[in-house]
Amino acid sequence: MVLTDREQLTAAEVGISVWAGRLVLDAQPPVDDETLAEVAARCAGPLPEPLVDLWRTTFGGRLDYDLDAGVSFTELFYPDSDGYRDLWGWIDHECELAADHQPGWDGRLTHLPFGGFEYLDRVYLHTAPGPEHGAVVYWQQGLPPGWELTSDDRSGLLADDLTSLFDRLALNRDPWATGEADSGDAMRDAIDSLAESSDPHARSAAGKLRDIVRATVLDWRGALDAGTLVAQRRLRRLALDHAASAADLVLLDRLVTLGCDPTEEVRNGLSPIDLALLAGAADVARHLLGLRVPVTNALRVGAHTVDLPLATELLDRGAAVDLPALQRAVSNPDIAVVRLLASAVPSAGELSPRFRMLAAQADAAAGRASAQGDAATAEREARRAEVFRELASYA
Repeated sequence: MVLTDREQLTAAEVGISVWAGRLVLDAQPPVDDETLAEVAARCAGPLPEPLVDLWRTTFGGRLDYDLDAGVSFTELFYPDSDGYRDLWGWIDHECELAADHQPGWDGRLTHLPFGGFEYLDRVYLHTAPGPEHGAVVYWQQGLPPGWELTSDDRSGLLADDLTSLFDRLALNRDPWATGEADSGDAMRDAIDSLAESSDPHARSAAGKLRDIVRATVLDWRGALDAGTLVAQRRLRRLALDHAASAADLVLLDRLVTLGCDPTEEVRNGLSPIDLALLAGAADVARHLLGLRVPVTNALRVGAHTVDLPLATELLDRGAAVDLPALQRAVSNPDIAVVRLLASAVPSAGELSPRFRMLAAQADAAAGRASAQGDAATAEREARRAEVFRELASYA
């Protein structure tokens, strides 16, 4: 869907540009030759042509798509942006790192940071001459303890070139077909606002932009009906994710019967049983246990949603119990689950202050319930306070 020159200008006036079939929001004016030369002078080789083409369309902005990789890509850096650092700030940061860690560094970057997410994820283009010129690589800061899965800093190849990276930007859901907050909402709102204009060029641009966005929506249901789902990794993972998170046992059985692997990692390193537990879908989790899926991360992810029998079975199956799992467990309404998992952790000393705080909160809740005449709640909270004090004493 090609916008006319007038429609492109109208969209640009409200901060929307299109490159490689993807929308850029808060789109900046195109780069000028002087700035382009300044950036190129900081690099080990010529700027990759796709980057030059992107910057001559828009010199940075925001992206609002899903990327099938364990890294976030929502910003295109530009000078004087209001992000964690602007483009020049990230270039200077990389130069400082290179000077500190590369003896004899010649002052020019082999990897140019051009996008990412806050300070956590950065996306680079390889600028040195050679077969890797133009390749896209990433760096991601590791997650601290307490998240579903912890990790060290990571880096690796993301795409062969910038165009291929943009091809991987898609939407898991149609933003006009769901009321749930998700990727694509900002694009939908910007397009809908443009569609309300009295300018016919703005309205025609909005219609075309809506079609461009919807063309990137991943239709796993259509692929399932067409019998092509199993061979398409990204669609297959979306379907497994939906079945687990939405507690759709019928869909899950259909997917497994067709050949989908119920042990496959489908989202951020999580498998269907992890996602089921995260969503509190105990029936799906038990069904997957019947398929003998691995459960290593299950309690790290879902200790706050399991009941006592399910927690016991997961322990028997070899689910890991550590401090992240126990931190999850303290939000479980069944105090017996908390006690069970606490007894399985070799050392829970780091959580002693948290247990004391939870005991005080439970005491206060018991007092409020008693004052309101709710004896059952008062008794339950008093029991929770007692158990939390017990855990704090030997944690």
